[in-house]
Amino acid sequence: MNYTFIEINENKHPIKFGFAALAKYSKKTNTSLQDLDKLGTDMTLDDALTLIHCGIEDGYRASKQKCELTIDDLADLIDGDFDSIRRAMEILAEQMGGNTKSKKLKAKKK
Repeated sequence: MNYTFIEINENKHPIKFGFAALAKYSKKTNTSLQDLDKLGTDMTLDDALTLIHCGIEDGYRASKQKCELTIDDLADLIDGDFDSIRRAMEILAEQMGGNTKSKKLKAKKK
């Protein structure tokens, strides 16, 4: 799976929610494999921040760049662009093969 980019407060970062990102998130939050299918629903802000940071770290790894963005730096960026949380969750859904609005619209048109 390739990475994509997310813009947060006018800063572009590669992001990828592959197995490495999910494993890192699971380890940091003590989330079980069973609970990974619930990502993006009823998450705490801390869990959402951790998930996005894991995705960005994995995006940098996949793009063969060094990630210098700390979780605190990410929180500061999100302070100026709270909608970026929604965008990150949409990327998560797309990369995990979840239902997105575009898929739902295509299904209705048939």
